[in-house]
Amino acid sequence: MSHPRLSASRLPAWLAADLPDGGVGIVHLGLGAFHRAHQAVLTQEAMRVEPGPWGICAVAQRNGRLVDALVEQDHLFTVTERGPEDDRLRVVGSVREALLAPEQPDRVAAVLAEPGTRVVTVTVTESGYRHDPATGRLRVEDPDVAADLAGGPPRTPVGQLVGGLRRRRLLGNPGLTVVSCDNLPDNGRLVARLTREFCAHRGEHDLVEWVDEHVRFPSSVVDQIVPATTAADVAHVAEALGLEDRAAVVGEPHRRWVIEDDFAAGRPAWDAVGVDLVPDIAPHQAAKLRLVNGTHTALAHLGLLAGCTSTADALARPEFARFAERLLRAETGPSLRRFGLGPDEREIEGLLTRLANPRLGHRLDQIAADALRKVPQRLLDPAVDLLVAGIEPRLISLAVAGLLHQQDFPVLALPLPLRESRVFRSLLADAVRRIDQDGVVVTLRRIGRS
Repeated sequence: MSHPRLSASRLPAWLAADLPDGGVGIVHLGLGAFHRAHQAVLTQEAMRVEPGPWGICAVAQRNGRLVDALVEQDHLFTVTERGPEDDRLRVVGSVREALLAPEQPDRVAAVLAEPGTRVVTVTVTESGYRHDPATGRLRVEDPDVAADLAGGPPRTPVGQLVGGLRRRRLLGNPGLTVVSCDNLPDNGRLVARLTREFCAHRGEHDLVEWVDEHVRFPSSVVDQIVPATTAADVAHVAEALGLEDRAAVVGEPHRRWVIEDDFAAGRPAWDAVGVDLVPDIAPHQAAKLRLVNGTHTALAHLGLLAGCTSTADALARPEFARFAERLLRAETGPSLRRFGLGPDEREIEGLLTRLANPRLGHRLDQIAADALRKVPQRLLDPAVDLLVAGIEPRLISLAVAGLLHQQDFPVLALPLPLRESRVFRSLLADAVRRIDQDGVVVTLRRIGRS
């Protein structure tokens, strides 16, 4: 059965009442599912608590079909919050404009330069920053980065950001705040460094000075499981709402955002809707990357080797459930002690319950994508801290061995303390041998009995 498209004119009054008013004050680079399920929802909630011009101009890097869908739907879309037992459907209207960066570079630069734009948020994944994870430096040899540096229409998020800041400075408009929301340590400092480096490569030293004086780059931490939307999800929305939404997104009810409290020109009332503003992001980042993302990564690579398809599928098997719990209690949790943290029972049980949600369908192959960029901060850094504390990272070694097997033994750049550690090299070699000889399931069962 076909349904009419979602639009402002067709929206039922009980849903339309939730939509906020206000012009654009935020530009978001990276119009993906995560942004729509997370920052767009929290911004809408903040605008309802404290109305103001905080609507979002969302910029897609590649997905023109998504931009077309949003334009056709008056920039409205649905978010299905999928709990273990039931769903909550909401319509989000905080996005006011949707652009496709490669086809609309002038409009992207213009909206970044507008005086009403006061915040830029970014979700382009780890690879989108086009940097070398080992050095944190801009990969100037990347073809798209090289094209941006040569002055062509910006192809990269950093190039787009610098283009907007350049125009903003020339127009004499005030500074703004850039908030990275990707799973990278010190993500704000990374974006600041790449921005300055990009300018320096172009000889724009005056722009570097202006950025230093007028632009803030607070780091942030985000947490919400947002699996890829399926045809069944779209059909569910159409049945529930009576309207077709080609930009529908599904996520878990849990939603967390922690931001360093360092803004150049104001912000929405995010703190009134549960966003944490903190002076130091480091402990929060370490906890998120090691507990949530580290468990995700470990389950993904070991689970795929065992034929599992989702986190819920893996955790439904006793050997994986025991492994995940022990990883949190014995290794990734204790690795946080140098930050003055340690997960309590409620946190561990809550995380395992989230990951085991059978209705969410968070696919392991989605989690395992771009693994070599993710594993250092999720598993290798905690292994280093455990070794310093005199604890052997046996379960982390097994997860890394699972990655090596599952990815056909790629070149994995270990941090220097792990390369020089006989203990870690021995643990990793033993884990690789066990998986090779006995398989993942038998190996996990034996570890579970030890």
